[in-house]
Amino acid sequence: MTTFEHAMLGVDGALAAGLDRRWGWPIVALAGFVAVLPDWDGLAILFGVGVFDRVHRTVGHNLLVCLSLGALVAALEYRFSLALRLKEWAGRRFRALASQEPSPKRRVFRLGELSVWLAVGIVASLSHLAADVVFSGHPQLSDWGLRLLWPFSDRLWAYPMVSWGDPGPTLVFVAGMFAMLRWPRHRQLLAGLTLTLVLGYVSMRGVIGG
Repeated sequence: MTTFEHAMLGVDGALAAGLDRRWGWPIVALAGFVAVLPDWDGLAILFGVGVFDRVHRTVGHNLLVCLSLGALVAALEYRFSLALRLKEWAGRRFRALASQEPSPKRRVFRLGELSVWLAVGIVASLSHLAADVVFSGHPQLSDWGLRLLWPFSDRLWAYPMVSWGDPGPTLVFVAGMFAMLRWPRHRQLLAGLTLTLVLGYVSMRGVIGG
């Protein structure tokens, strides 16, 4: 999966769960951001292909780091409303992004509400790992597994069902995105349908490939 598909996996998951109805767009943005976050270890490419090959899909793509970072970002977003502050900052510099919304205020701490945000961060993180496990391989490339139990184990985990570069999931996500823009009142239903179609496509490719 590319960055776009990972992000849409998180966004559609939050929308399908109806979280935006209670907590607005920031929790959806959180899901999309955290769903992409494990790819931070891809910055290792700046230090050369050799380092990238050793670090990517290892340092950021393991359960310990991935879930811890997802929960941490979720807690910070809940406590400091980072998405709203970023929007306000951008609005001061780009009029097109300006709004009449008041400045973000400090969120009143509620343990039950915090647990929802932490759950979103954790599930979004897991969506990235799950996608990378099944999206792997290519006719000209070997499978690239994840070291899910690193640093305790170097075992590689991969269950290739869809090859890299397969346009199917991308087209489904794009179609779902435009459908939600066209019929915003039905975005929960459309997001759920989008995820169902993506999962169905992955399953179909896995059966055909098997």
